[in-house]
Amino acid sequence: MMSTVPNLKKEFEDVLGGLFLMIAFTLVWAVIGEVALHGRDYWGIGVLFAIVIGFLLVSYIKFYTTSKKIKVEAVPASIEDKAKSKWFNIIFIVEGVAIFVVVNVLNNTGNGNYFISCFALIVGLHFFPLGKIMERKAYYFMGGFISLGAILGIILTSKGFPAYEVTGIVGAWSAFATSAYGITLINRGNQLKLSSSL
Repeated sequence: MMSTVPNLKKEFEDVLGGLFLMIAFTLVWAVIGEVALHGRDYWGIGVLFAIVIGFLLVSYIKFYTTSKKIKVEAVPASIEDKAKSKWFNIIFIVEGVAIFVVVNVLNNTGNGNYFISCFALIVGLHFFPLGKIMERKAYYFMGGFISLGAILGIILTSKGFPAYEVTGIVGAWSAFATSAYGITLINRGNQLKLSSSL
């Protein structure tokens, strides 16, 4: 059965876009944490998030298949959508520049062991303006949670904890945040699926 509801198509695309990013982010953070620990956690982080990522992937494929059943005419991007896209790009450019500057400052001052925590802090903070622009309250929670993990990492590093332990904690903490948001997106996708009878 084909649906021709434009808003439904866009909502599914939003879910798919967000879910794709959460799969990628969860994978990156889990790999960072597990590589740093190098099996000291008996590969627990890797196994846990491999299962989570698998679940997110299966859901992504399911929603992608459903979205293909929705046929709509192409609609030109609105002024509001163009403005959001512009600010989205600006935020990511600022984030990239901030990471580049922080890497160089830390390396040049002999504080490279703070990098992962500072990197996570920048990533966490970027969700706050992003949440306002994209009008997604969940971004505030995710950004706050990741930022707290980053601050914890900075504190632990200052207390002399080994870099591998701090990186493992921050990596797992951040992967948990992105996984949690991924699950909220799956719930949203399931609601759309039920409401559309697809």
